[in-house]
Amino acid sequence: MTSYDQIWETFLNNCETSDFDVPQEEEDIYKSIRNAILHFNNRLRDNLKADDSTETVNRELSEDDILILAHYLRYIFLLNKKTLFENTWQPFTNDVGIKNFGTQINSLNKSVAEQRDEIERLILNATVDYL
Repeated sequence: MTSYDQIWETFLNNCETSDFDVPQEEEDIYKSIRNAILHFNNRLRDNLKADDSTETVNRELSEDDILILAHYLRYIFLLNKKTLFENTWQPFTNDVGIKNFGTQINSLNKSVAEQRDEIERLILNATVDYL
C-alpha cells in the first residue's frame, strides 16, 4: 500500500509552494491528502480510499497515480490561495490602494489553469501507457 509520506514527499518535490501555503500539522496534511483523493477519484472514476490510522491508501499506487495526486494537492492549494486573495482584498482594493489586484488575480488564474492542464497531461500520459 502507498503511504501518505510517499504522496506528500512527491508533492513537496514536484510542486514547490511557499511554506505559508503548505499545511504543517499532521491532521491538516491528512485532510489535504484526503481532499486530493476525492478529486482524483472523481476525475479518474476510481475508488481510492485513505486510512489515517495507518497513513496509507488502500492499494499500491503507480508512480503516475502518485504524481497525479501530488499535482491535485498543488491544484487545490492554488485554488484556495486564489479564493482567499479574492475574498480578502477585493472589497478593499479602492480603500487601500491596491493597484495591481487585477494583475495578481490574473497571475493566480494562470497558475490554476496551468496546474489543471498539467494534471490532464499526466492523466493522458498514464492512459496512453495502458492503450
